[in-house]
Amino acid sequence: MTCPQCADADCAQIEINLSDEDTVQFFSCRKCEFKWWEKEGDTIALDEVLNRASKN
Repeated sequence: MTCPQCADADCAQIEINLSDEDTVQFFSCRKCEFKWWEKEGDTIALDEVLNRASKN
């Protein structure tokens, strides 16, 4: 995984199960500290993650 902000490859990834059927990934760049969320390979906004989490 490379950071979409600075293109560095030193990123942390955490997979979070919001329910049995809903999983998202959180990414954080160790170089520039940019953070982003993905669902099935597509970037999603934090608001969407929070909305999904509140439904479960």
